[in-house]
Amino acid sequence: MLPDVDVSFSTWIEERSKTDTALAGWPDLAAVSRTNKHNIRWNLAKLVGEYARHNGHADIIRERIDGQTGE
Repeated sequence: MLPDVDVSFSTWIEERSKTDTALAGWPDLAAVSRTNKHNIRWNLAKLVGEYARHNGHADIIRERIDGQTGE
């Protein structure tokens, strides 16, 4: 892999591991977060939605650059 890709992928793996560790402390996804007063399930859905949205933005940028679309 390219150096930037290696760093990005490594960082993503580290962050994912931190998230897994944090979630292990919340066995009940209906429990309310201490920081934003939403339940854990809501926070996870928000995270997935934001991640998907940014991936969609990347797809749009790629399509504009090289015309590639879809899968």
